Amino acid sequence: MRSLAALPYFILQWLRGAAINARRRDRTARYVLWSAVAGVASAAMLVLAAAFVGFLWWLSLWWLALAMTAVLVVPVLAGPLIRLVLVPAGWHRMAYQVALYSRPGPDPVAYALCVAAWASRDAAAAAWVDARRDTRRPLGDAEIAATALLAARRGDAATARALLRSLPAIVEDHPAVRELAGEWLACDAAERSGWDELCDPGRAVWPATPLGFLLEGIAARHTGAASAPPARELWARWLIAPRRRATRALVREALAAAPGSAPDRRPPSGPDGAAEPTERAVDPLPRAIAAYLALGEQPTAGAFALAVGAWDAALGDTATRTWLARRALELDAPLGAVERAIHDVAGQLTDELARVAEAAGLGAPPGAHGPVGGGLVRRLRHGRLDALEAAFSRWAERRHDQTPHPSIDEWREFIALRAAYHGAVTAGGLELRRLAFPHVFSKGSNMAAWLWNKREEYALSHAISRWLLDEALAVGDAEAIELGHRNCALAVPTRLGRIRS
Repeated sequence: MRSLAALPYFILQWLRGAAINARRRDRTARYVLWSAVAGVASAAMLVLAAAFVGFLWWLSLWWLALAMTAVLVVPVLAGPLIRLVLVPAGWHRMAYQVALYSRPGPDPVAYALCVAAWASRDAAAAAWVDARRDTRRPLGDAEIAATALLAARRGDAATARALLRSLPAIVEDHPAVRELAGEWLACDAAERSGWDELCDPGRAVWPATPLGFLLEGIAARHTGAASAPPARELWARWLIAPRRRATRALVREALAAAPGSAPDRRPPSGPDGAAEPTERAVDPLPRAIAAYLALGEQPTAGAFALAVGAWDAALGDTATRTWLARRALELDAPLGAVERAIHDVAGQLTDELARVAEAAGLGAPPGAHGPVGGGLVRRLRHGRLDALEAAFSRWAERRHDQTPHPSIDEWREFIALRAAYHGAVTAGGLELRRLAFPHVFSKGSNMAAWLWNKREEYALSHAISRWLLDEALAVGDAEAIELGHRNCALAVPTRLGRIRS
């Protein structure tokens, strides 16, 4: 009889879980429907649980009533309690315990760890979370997300962004953890008015929370995306999302904004009126000087290419050489002074433009082959190649370090190197990518094998192997592709079972 009495509750619990899982896979208008179903099921579960607890209390079974409250009521109220009370209050230990009771999946500690990190307010709370994170081996998505949320609490948003954006590379996947990570990234982008980031098709890897789904709709309205929801649907998204007082103004602003009216966050190409040389600067040398001055502190690729081309044209111009030869005669300079002067000026300009390119992450302009452009191509290619090889070599030497680094530090080092690699090959083009890959593949494969065999960090090892395989496919290295496929075919042991990519 007891089991029959509890049957409606467990049916509602199954319905609620099925609705939440369905909306995690959906980003259409059906998301609102699934959220409504989950909400109705939660309300019904709460009514049944409260009635049962009240009945036990009426029978003076207060001890059993308290136990049933923890088992039946807390899981239903856990989400709002964590979000609206425990996290704002900074009660990280209680948030951890409540998250455990929320039944987030087969590994509840993963979500609880992230919630505790989210609620942390001081160094003592961060140390408490760190201690529990370090006891969980091997490293997975929850440990990385918790570290990111702790960094965000310290005000280090850049580190938090980098760590959370690296989660799709980790094969271990806790949906509740990924929801929390995706929501933080969505809120961070909205705070910076980065609406284009929220419209990135790559966001489909993140299960959307109601708040994240609302912010994606607001972003689509700002950018004029084809998937932008109509006003009625946007208000429906707002209705199912938390923090409705705070987000009402965002919804109204999005509905009032013309499509594509998001603030322009592109860095200025230079001082006002100096984006490019004026038509009056017809002589090559003044044109080159004007183009260089127009670069400013945050040059664009177009302005940079214009400056390099202008200096190549100026130093190769007959009028410039004639003027230099005349000055050499006036100063009674020795023979060859003109060529030496042009060589020295080209060298100094190459040094300065290389510094500008490195600071702005720009590559040499395509087709550059003059006295400045040719030297710049060689300087950037070899400089970036040397820097990459040195960085990956230092990383590989960690295998022989007598003091093993924490697993989270190994992951942070890898994602920093991966970002540096992509920045260099994006600026240097396919040729630099092909030159850099053999060394990167050798060192990366050694580290992946070491992490798997010696450190038993299976998810980290698999992520490195997966990235190396993607790069091998991009450059067309047949031997690396074969080895990469073998490495990535291994089943990865995780807390959620053995996973094959």
